[in-house]
Amino acid sequence: MFFIFGLNRKPVGKETRNVRKNGFDVKAIITVYKLYIELFFIPLIPLGKRYSIYIPHSDEYYEQGFRSKIPDEYLEICKDVGRLY
Repeated sequence: MFFIFGLNRKPVGKETRNVRKNGFDVKAIITVYKLYIELFFIPLIPLGKRYSIYIPHSDEYYEQGFRSKIPDEYLEICKDVGRLY
């Protein structure tokens, strides 16, 4: 199947930060993505940033998207990382 245009997200950065989880400081892996409208696989219009966070200590994964939501305390950390990219 051939698509002329579509939405795509590209990872622009990945960082490890400490977060509070049940009273402990644990490491979390935060990935920053940029969302684009593409035409023939060429990114044309940037639509914004999306974040994902993985906490290996408790095996939790959150991703920002249309149906999913990152908890507010983790979203602030993700936005802080997103300012770097």
